[in-house]
Amino acid sequence: MHLETANGTKLVLKSVRHVEALRLNIFSVGLLDANGYSSRFEDGQYKLTKGRMVVTKVNRISLLYHVSANLSSVYANVLEKEDPCVLWHKRLGHMSEKGMTVLAKKNLLKGMTGVYLNKCADCLVGKQHRIAFKSLPPHKKPLLLDLVHSDVCKMSVRSIGGAKYFVTFIVDFSRKVWAFPLKSKDQVLGVFKQFQASVERETEKKIKCIRTNNGGEYIGLFDAYCKEQWIRHQFTQRHHS
Repeated sequence: MHLETANGTKLVLKSVRHVEALRLNIFSVGLLDANGYSSRFEDGQYKLTKGRMVVTKVNRISLLYHVSANLSSVYANVLEKEDPCVLWHKRLGHMSEKGMTVLAKKNLLKGMTGVYLNKCADCLVGKQHRIAFKSLPPHKKPLLLDLVHSDVCKMSVRSIGGAKYFVTFIVDFSRKVWAFPLKSKDQVLGVFKQFQASVERETEKKIKCIRTNNGGEYIGLFDAYCKEQWIRHQFTQRHHS
């Protein structure tokens, strides 16, 4: 697009859309910079230059710099008109051709006489599937009570009984979960003894290993009890939030 500024200088703008009915046009200083123009803002005045040539110089009005320029009639400006079918396809969130055909038959899409969509790059990308992760067979201990996982979680709201935490025990072999409410973390050892007695009596097997996150509730007395019971105590890496 070729514009003629107030001092008669030709201003060439590329990759723009010209809308005749639009009352106020705004162009980007960054776009001008990319095309070799220099912009300078100083003392409420805007000066646009290209090399030594001053293209325009205007004063600031409120917070905007109003550049007076007219569309040059000397040059023919070729404006690319977007296909109405492609335009409606984008406006409708990349609707399918079938859906657009239904709307077009009801005369709900202005300027549409027929639906003929070509391949849309955005639609193709959106339908691509993520490469699947390499599947591995589930790994678990071969015998019941060979490994038990345990963790303590904090509740956002106290229970009716006054519990603020709960502790979980998960049997690795069966993935069965036991959960017990706690008023304080120092109750973990007592609850574990209760859990141990219950599952060992029910299965007639012994807990061989327990895996925890090395939290304070699992060291000291808890760890000493595991050694006393010949239960191996493993620690996983603790994650801090």
